[in-house]
Amino acid sequence: MKIFQAMKRLLAITIILLSIASCTFVNVSRTLNDVESYIMERPDSALAVLESIDRDDLNTTRTKAHHALLHAMALDKNFIDVSDDSIAQVAVDYFSKHGPQKYHARSLYYLGLAYYYQEEYNKAIVEFTKAEEVARVCDSLYLGFIKVDQAEVYARTYNPIEEVICLREALEINSKVSTKYYCDVVKLNIIRSLYNQYQHNEEAERLLDQLLSDKTLDDKVRVRAELIQAYISVTTHENPDFSKVVNLYEDIFAGSLSHCLTIKNYWAWAYSLNALGQKESAQELIEQLASVSSGTSSYWQYMIAKYDANSELALSHLEDYIKHNDTEVSDALKQSLALSQRNYYQAQSNLAEYEAQNARLTSLIFILVSVFSAVIAYALIKSYVKRQEQQKEKYLLYITEINRQLEEAKREDYPALKKKYLSLYRTKFETVGALYEQYIHSKDLVNGESSVYRKVAAIVAEFTIDYQNSEKFEAMLDEDLDNIMTNLRAEVPSLKKMDHAIFSLYAIGFDVTTISHLLNTSMNTIYIRKSRIKSQINEVNPLHKEQFLEVLG
Repeated sequence: MKIFQAMKRLLAITIILLSIASCTFVNVSRTLNDVESYIMERPDSALAVLESIDRDDLNTTRTKAHHALLHAMALDKNFIDVSDDSIAQVAVDYFSKHGPQKYHARSLYYLGLAYYYQEEYNKAIVEFTKAEEVARVCDSLYLGFIKVDQAEVYARTYNPIEEVICLREALEINSKVSTKYYCDVVKLNIIRSLYNQYQHNEEAERLLDQLLSDKTLDDKVRVRAELIQAYISVTTHENPDFSKVVNLYEDIFAGSLSHCLTIKNYWAWAYSLNALGQKESAQELIEQLASVSSGTSSYWQYMIAKYDANSELALSHLEDYIKHNDTEVSDALKQSLALSQRNYYQAQSNLAEYEAQNARLTSLIFILVSVFSAVIAYALIKSYVKRQEQQKEKYLLYITEINRQLEEAKREDYPALKKKYLSLYRTKFETVGALYEQYIHSKDLVNGESSVYRKVAAIVAEFTIDYQNSEKFEAMLDEDLDNIMTNLRAEVPSLKKMDHAIFSLYAIGFDVTTISHLLNTSMNTIYIRKSRIKSQINEVNPLHKEQFLEVLG
């Protein structure tokens, strides 16, 4: 009897504990769902609630994963940069297997963000690419966020072309599914990217005018747009309104949006103060900024000394700036690594998709075999398997080659590689030169309808049109290579128009074959002209003789 009573008490306790656990689970799940409903509008409240939840109450793998995803989201919406990838990894591990797809896409996105804050850009771009694939079918809102952060990775890895492509796609996506605020922020990023590449084109000007003329523009976005406009005015206009620029900086600094001011803005402020004759204020600001970024500091102090006509001081700062930027050559040479990582992942993804399609098609073929005669089915299977094996070999070779390139890129001796180039400037034209050489050797062999041939032909034609505008071409060389064409014309006046053209094409690193086709003359003529140019330079013995001869090689 006592044993029976003890068992009854144990059963009652067990039922009570199970009831409490069940209620706790229901309450936690309901709390997480409530947080998700307002996390975008009130991220601060969401974060407070999430951090108040006792971890012991997260007693299932799903609630742990849901809490981890919402926690990563709340931290991001509160502008807290978290490099701990373990938070998002919990969500990825669960939702990649159990869904829903929307949560899977978002967890991959926040894992990519964690790698981004760790400066693991190669890992970040892979996770963002995975997130993009999932979000394209289920979450257009986050697809826009993903494209923006992909652009950030490309900006950090010296891929400005890919950066702008991602931003334009993000703007297109956000214009359909997101708020006006997010669209305006993406427009700002596009403007900033284009101006950072010195692409002062109509697109950037149009977007900037569009933002500044919008009376409903968010205050933060307006301030950032005004800062970009002021910075462009100081750095690109011949006679900027320094008083207007200084007043803008002072108003923003004194207001609630002072955090919008960047290091570049502060330097432009110091430069404007100096130009207005407020030397003490300018110097005080310069002393505070000098320790922040050596490269930026050297450049702006060079600009200030140059404005003050202090040639000796300007030269000293310019040398410091060049020395600092010498290290950036190696960074720029690494720019393809993030793209290679993305392509490697995509190749693996394509292979996985192929294998999935192969499995589905195999099932279909099995059904067909049961319907059609054995002879016809055998012929179909044999033909199909052969084609699929060829496709599989192609994908496997593609992945192997990309993997080899990744390994070589990681082992690359960048200081040694850097010495192979005369300057980072010439690398801007290597792709055009290589394409042109390929175009020369293959244009009579390829089919005129080939899409590859047409693309190469279009690039060559576009470059040829740009080159024929010799004044614009030489002005570009002057800007990037310390007035090299102006100096050549002034110091060696006996050179002809053809000589100037040959010299300018050597300056950007084109070979004799490419130059001869661009100028529609023989290679022998180019060699003769080159020899004569050297002779005239040696005869005149100009001030920039060594620079001229170095260009000609």
